[in-house]
Amino acid sequence: MDLEFEDHIGRFLAMLDAAFRRRGENGLPERLRQAVREAPRHRFVHRFQADRAGPVEDFEAERHLAAVYSDRVLTHFGPDDAALDSTNSQPSYVLWLLHRLGLEPGHRVIEVGSGSGWLAAVMGWLAGDGRVVGVEILGELARRSRDDLAALGIANVAIVEGDGAAGHAAGAPYDRAMVTAAVWDLPAALFDQVAEGGRLLLPIALAGGAGRDCHVAVLRREGDRFRALEAVPGRFVRFTGPGQERGAERRRLDELPFWPGIGATPTSRRPLSLGARDPARFAGAAYAFRLFLGQTEPGFAAFDGTGEEEGLSASPFGLVDAVVQSVAICRPGMMLGYGSPEAARRLDAAYRRWTALGMPGLAAFELELVRAEQAPRPRPGLWVETRGASALVWRLASAASPPRPGRQDAVRDRPSADPGARITPPGP
Repeated sequence: MDLEFEDHIGRFLAMLDAAFRRRGENGLPERLRQAVREAPRHRFVHRFQADRAGPVEDFEAERHLAAVYSDRVLTHFGPDDAALDSTNSQPSYVLWLLHRLGLEPGHRVIEVGSGSGWLAAVMGWLAGDGRVVGVEILGELARRSRDDLAALGIANVAIVEGDGAAGHAAGAPYDRAMVTAAVWDLPAALFDQVAEGGRLLLPIALAGGAGRDCHVAVLRREGDRFRALEAVPGRFVRFTGPGQERGAERRRLDELPFWPGIGATPTSRRPLSLGARDPARFAGAAYAFRLFLGQTEPGFAAFDGTGEEEGLSASPFGLVDAVVQSVAICRPGMMLGYGSPEAARRLDAAYRRWTALGMPGLAAFELELVRAEQAPRPRPGLWVETRGASALVWRLASAASPPRPGRQDAVRDRPSADPGARITPPGP
């Protein structure tokens, strides 16, 4: 077993080293390398799928080490073979995020959503004589991870079963905090439990995002707010609990109460190129515009399937104004308005604003998180998303140097735009 483990861990560490270099680092840092070796991933894997299309099995070292020591997400399963709402994240990505957090010996750390306990074990080694608390809402995983940590003799990591939204006041204040699920509304407890100058790694569900897409930010506590030091795109399961539902919301056009009265024929249409002749450029630019709408327009909506109207099912998004029964939809190559012209007018104005700013993606914005009651008033170049107890404050980073358009990993190029076009009534 030892020789076989050495073979797999050696290959695993080489793979992580290469992945870190691809992300612009000088390889896997030595302290993190040692932490991964001292907290073997296979010791936190029990019931899983060795092959994504294969059966659910109990882990057996002789058969499954290669699957565990690969750069893939592992889904946890219960004794009834039902998938649990938790995963053992892709190692190269989650370890790179942990590296961004800057965890040092002596730090007090909280991980909200500790899952299998593997990452908490890695953090425990990095924290040295510090202390790590993992909070896990799934009782089965919390109990299992406590047993696994004890079996490895890791004494500076405690796993608490409970709702991560409450954090863990008994161990506060924390020098470092990590949330491993995408939040819509920042749990209020973290405003109080992260120390001044402490860092919080937070996946933020995006109003304009798709599925599990999120903005993964490293934030520093500065007085009564958190300021983002850096951020990258990512995908995480959604944080559950009161106040978190909005992040997962998608709307069906055919379920809007007034849609049957306005949805038969668009009342306005206009071309929207966004590089439409190049599908890759269109997809990236459309996604960047979609995120901008989510940041800046309260009536933003991402739409699910649209019943009989098959043509609107290709990732449609836009604005809804229920008061005046108005809908505006972006679809490949076209903006369509239904009912009152109000939503179409607002969507057109938002598009013009976005193009005038240089078609920015999320990378062009600075971000602060504040308590909702402390949110500033929106003004030119500053947008506020109030999300319950917290608010996101987005500020265009610099007007002096226009950002590269629609970055967010999907956009490699400046997409073409048509800012001169306006929404016009459709022909007969």
